[in-house]
Amino acid sequence: MEKTANEIQKERQAELEQKADALVKECDTAALTSINEKGYPRTCILSVARAEGFRDIYFVSSKRSDINGKVTHFENNPKASVCCHIGGDSVTLIGNVEFIQDRELQEQIWNETDRRFFKKGIDDPKFRLIKFHTIEATFWIGGKFRTCKYK
Repeated sequence: MEKTANEIQKERQAELEQKADALVKECDTAALTSINEKGYPRTCILSVARAEGFRDIYFVSSKRSDINGKVTHFENNPKASVCCHIGGDSVTLIGNVEFIQDRELQEQIWNETDRRFFKKGIDDPKFRLIKFHTIEATFWIGGKFRTCKYK
């Protein structure tokens, strides 16, 4: 029995998603974009603290200012974008961020190399664990392009 066009498209999407998961997990750094106090996008390069594929990515950041900076931006507007790339392949994501307060998860993700920024570790008042959750992904992998929406 031949596959329907819909089944073929679902298989192609699943293949791209698997490759995107692998790409994001391999990325050490990613571009994270917030919306600043004037409504403009502001992109920073950050180390990826943990990636659960392309749908959920964690970053460690610092609350240094009540006026500007990505943490303040995300406190005011959770909309964000993340871009990861390796070689000629890339994954561009749109989604929302949340601040993770769960102590156990913070401990799991904590990296001692971050102590240079946070002298008191995760107890440092400036420490923030940010979780980015994807609602839309644009894949450019192996010369194949596709945009998909998620919940």
